[in-house]
Amino acid sequence: MISTNITTAHSVLAKFEAEELWSAAKDLGFPCALWKLPHTNEIRLLISIRESIRSCQPDLEKLSSGFIISPFHWKEEHEVLYMEGDIIAFYSETGQLNHVDNLLGEEHPEIVKLIKTASDIRKSAVLASVINVGVLLSALPDQETKARFERTVELAVSAIKQKQFHKVVLSRTKKLTYTDQFQPAKAFQKLAKTYGHAFVSLVNLPEQKELWLGASPESLVQQKADGTFKTMSLAGTQKAREEDGSLIPKFDIRWGEKEIEEQALVSRYIIECFKKIRLREYLETGPKTVLAGNLYHLRTDFEVDTNELNFPELPSVMLRLLHPTSAVCGVPKIPSLQFLTDIEGYDRSFYSGFLGPVQVEGESNLFVNLRTVRLKDQIATFYAGAGITEDSIPEREWEETEMKCETLLKVIAKDF
Repeated sequence: MISTNITTAHSVLAKFEAEELWSAAKDLGFPCALWKLPHTNEIRLLISIRESIRSCQPDLEKLSSGFIISPFHWKEEHEVLYMEGDIIAFYSETGQLNHVDNLLGEEHPEIVKLIKTASDIRKSAVLASVINVGVLLSALPDQETKARFERTVELAVSAIKQKQFHKVVLSRTKKLTYTDQFQPAKAFQKLAKTYGHAFVSLVNLPEQKELWLGASPESLVQQKADGTFKTMSLAGTQKAREEDGSLIPKFDIRWGEKEIEEQALVSRYIIECFKKIRLREYLETGPKTVLAGNLYHLRTDFEVDTNELNFPELPSVMLRLLHPTSAVCGVPKIPSLQFLTDIEGYDRSFYSGFLGPVQVEGESNLFVNLRTVRLKDQIATFYAGAGITEDSIPEREWEETEMKCETLLKVIAKDF
């Protein structure tokens, strides 16, 4: 590995900001990802200097440094998309490049091309600085969306009362058009600064000709360098702000029976997964009220010492058991998954799948792809879901999905 430490050696890459290099990689058709982990201000950039993303089994402990993204409809025997980390750059909260791992070296023809493209982007950005950014044009006409979603909620409640399943998570999309002037990397930076609690990411998938931008509050599996495994159950939703934008104090939040039971179902699902592999040595903390953007949720954390158990494969095993979690699918999994597949009427694609860095600085962090938007062919497709139980009210579930779309829209809409 050719590794350049900026404090001891000069690197041409150090001249550029993360968004300039990401934009250059995108323009050259390289798979690439920008991300920020929860409760940090540091930005990571991964660029895969190749024409396509390879597919592989998500055996996290066996992979080299990279970035994974998987669709919602993924089964344990399926492969996932895996971007290999030919370049991984580490930026401080001030935007300075602290360290870069470059497997190819700066004399590699594609790296030279990347540097030149980043230079051109910087020059064009200076020229464009006096021009107004693009604006969000309008929602695409779809008068039936609300009525259709509320009807699916009614069907789900009826199925639950008939004992087909206990809970199902129904989702919908919200589509808007945008102009060529929209700059995804700048939108990522805004989300990263706004949502310190979230996993904020921007992923370029050249073969699909689409970008995915998101700010997810939900960790799926985390394996720290010290051997600590973590996962969480996150469910139940309440608005976190008054009409004037002021934050509602956490101690003023009161959870109803519907939200408490919805979250408890997710926690029980995780415990059942532990039982399947006969794992009893885990630490459970919660539930507690947590802030996620403009929303409050209930969250329970689970932690396991894989070194003590001599179980380094636990993250990969739990990934296969957990996905899709009851927070994005339902309980029990099989009948609720079948119901939402039949009733939603669209392909979720990578929404409510999972994504994140693998073996970067010895850690793997995969998150459920929530609070996300797909950018393709000048159409921004926002995704949102709501957990449906026997007590669900269609109008309120629609309002919940609207609030979840607002998580991204209220931050980046002015940039479209």
